[in-house]
Amino acid sequence: MAYSRNNLIPRFPVSVAPHKARSKLIELLGLSEIPNEVDYTKYNSRHEEGVCLTDLSFTNSLGEKVPAILMEPLNAGDNLLPGVVCIDGTGGTAERLANNKYYMENQDRGPLFGWGRELAKRGFITLGITPKGCELRRQSEEAWAIENKHLAPFGISQMGLLVEESLRAVNILSGQNRVISNNVGLTGMSLGGNAAWYAMACAPWLKTAVPICGGVGKLTSVINECDGYRHSAYYYIPHMLRFFDHPQIVANCIAPRPFMLVAPTEDEDMPKSGVDDLKKFVTPVYSQVGQTENFHVYQPKGTHCFKMEYFDWMVDWFNHFLNESKTNRA
Repeated sequence: MAYSRNNLIPRFPVSVAPHKARSKLIELLGLSEIPNEVDYTKYNSRHEEGVCLTDLSFTNSLGEKVPAILMEPLNAGDNLLPGVVCIDGTGGTAERLANNKYYMENQDRGPLFGWGRELAKRGFITLGITPKGCELRRQSEEAWAIENKHLAPFGISQMGLLVEESLRAVNILSGQNRVISNNVGLTGMSLGGNAAWYAMACAPWLKTAVPICGGVGKLTSVINECDGYRHSAYYYIPHMLRFFDHPQIVANCIAPRPFMLVAPTEDEDMPKSGVDDLKKFVTPVYSQVGQTENFHVYQPKGTHCFKMEYFDWMVDWFNHFLNESKTNRA
């Protein structure tokens, strides 16, 4: 007889004080220390339709190469601009983010092409990366699963490596001459959405994040209600539910900083019930400190898909929380 997912409860549960939640999350992820200055190599640059694109790469703590593309608008003169690190879904790459055409391949399923470049055209300096866990870098599901088995005994998680790469990218972008100091956000779709919200939880210095279909809501809801084959093992962080679930992480590690998520009501990666529970838990935390406008959850009708409408919501959010401090060079 198979086990019942609905009857699972944590073994050896541990109560974590709110001020210790971030350090416990970092421990569970096996997150490497993120250097303030990240070494990277720039390759060729080219100008295309008002955007300067520069290929670059950096390495993670395991020595793996992370390809990336820096995208800078050419029509901003000497203005300093806010920055946004962009991370696509499992099938995405930096090249797809920098596609020369902004469009959806399929209006119901996606993917959305060129949205990193489009964000640059709208007044941000963006850095798109080809992240840990994407199909190009993991090569096969079997190789991905074997790697997960080998990392776990060392206290290293694939989610932690994804977060690490994301935060290294944030520091690279923050160090660019035209980026406003300490004014960088992080966004992503699906796999990239997971990277965005976990990274913000781990990095108190990150100003804002916008996960799109990022699997944030309640992990117990995913286990109890979702197709068990939907997520690969990277999503299920060992031991996490002994300490907390997503609502406690957002409340204790992200609030009251600006945080927006887009969670379609039929998203196969996260049941609506999980998102509703997160809202109920987190909203009062923002209200208690008078920062209600800093937390917003969009729940459009739809499935796991990044639509242009969602992109516009994201742009509006970044315009409000990042563009407010645009300045000129001294």
